Amino acid sequence: MTVDKRGDSVNMDNFSKDTERFVCWLNNIAKIEVSPKIEIKDLCCDNQGRAIVATQKIKKDETLFKIPRSSVLSITTSQLITDHPSLKHKFLNEIGSWEGLIMCILYEMEVLQEKSQWAPYFKVWNKPTDMNTLIFWDEKELQLLKPSLVLERIGKKEAKEMHERIIKSIKQIGGEFSCIATSFGFDNFAYIASIILSYSFDLEIRDQDTNENEEDETSEEELENGRYLKSMIPLADMLNADTSKCNANLTYDSDSLKMIAVRDIEMNEQVYNIYGEHPNSELLRRYGYVEWDGSKYDFGEVLLENIVDVLKETFNTSKKFLESCMDILRNNANIQELLEGEEIVLNSYDCYSNGELLPQSICLVQILTILCQIPDLCKLDIKSMERQVERIVKKCLQLIEGGRTTVNCSATWKRCIMKRLADYPLKKCLFFEQPSEGNSLTKEKLRDIMALRVLKSEADSLRACEKSIDKNYKIIPDEKLLTNILKRKLTKEEESSVKRPCVQK
Repeated sequence: MTVDKRGDSVNMDNFSKDTERFVCWLNNIAKIEVSPKIEIKDLCCDNQGRAIVATQKIKKDETLFKIPRSSVLSITTSQLITDHPSLKHKFLNEIGSWEGLIMCILYEMEVLQEKSQWAPYFKVWNKPTDMNTLIFWDEKELQLLKPSLVLERIGKKEAKEMHERIIKSIKQIGGEFSCIATSFGFDNFAYIASIILSYSFDLEIRDQDTNENEEDETSEEELENGRYLKSMIPLADMLNADTSKCNANLTYDSDSLKMIAVRDIEMNEQVYNIYGEHPNSELLRRYGYVEWDGSKYDFGEVLLENIVDVLKETFNTSKKFLESCMDILRNNANIQELLEGEEIVLNSYDCYSNGELLPQSICLVQILTILCQIPDLCKLDIKSMERQVERIVKKCLQLIEGGRTTVNCSATWKRCIMKRLADYPLKKCLFFEQPSEGNSLTKEKLRDIMALRVLKSEADSLRACEKSIDKNYKIIPDEKLLTNILKRKLTKEEESSVKRPCVQK
């Protein structure tokens, strides 16, 4: 492997020197086998930091690099466990690999420092001043992301609680490590936690990690409970990620990890991994970047309150009536059985950039629009109302399963989309321009543009879903379904009360 250099070795800045030391460490200490067809390149001028680029054409299925498990940093390989063996069981079975890895990294960086096996690796991590994950944004910067619901997922309160637990654990460990507790402030914690959130991989726990016989199959619940280890994998975490350009993937065997090309990679092409099926909002929250062309997995969210407001305006019904209906949908045992335990009353409903909707959103809007049109439903006692709602849910589910919805369901959904879009700075989104290559931005300007890109991703996704019901379902008159439910034709007075929302085309 070679390193992209800027200027001669005498005048190299710390960034380049750290990269060269890291490459030497990869070869001589970590014993990572690296293909001569790739190099680490400095793409700071494009706001991408370090990246891996092909120096020759790479064929599909070629190995880009091979990493021995001994060079992976986790709670089973850290010197902290060697120095304090009793912590291994505690980390694996009580604290978990997330908090345990934070303590291991802190021990390696602050206690061992240059003596740490991974010291040159730490040098190529983003510095705290370079981090753009949302936990580092101040309140003024976070306001740039309104009205995105990503603001509700930052988790600062939970992070502070974890920080306090870790300080307590460090003090209990004692020795030289306990002295670190007093200086381990929240900013330092947020930095290490963000590095792990941004760059770690989940590796399965093997027999030799636990010294116990373990089952090969691991459920999602077990993964959350620590059956997988949060692990830092040198070089693998240096690949930038892109949901549309991914051309490499990390594979595992018992002794090593390999980065494999999943398609041909051309000379001078960047090597990309993928961090998961995340929208731009989540890429920014977790990893501190956005995809300027939009993520393949972008989505916007229609709020439950949008649906309630549209129904109130359209059918001149009360919020109290709608809340009563939704309480029945949440709590009625017969309805839960009809829905097969699937909750349809949610705080928000995802609207994907490919026009796909959550089935729950269609079910809820269809059911509520019909409930709003049943004559005198609000005058019934609670038992009678529940029986009627049960019947309506059954009929609406049959309708939807048959690939049909009603005129008012479709029109109400379009109005919900428009109401939600009204929260967004649509004019700014319309004229959004991504940074040009070679245009290094200040942190303030970069965050401003990334926030707008997130809002554009969400607004574009909402627009893509405006006519999704029309495209995927046959639209029938509401009167047809109402007649079926009531087992009689509507009177002229009732029929005239069936409103058809006016929707802008």
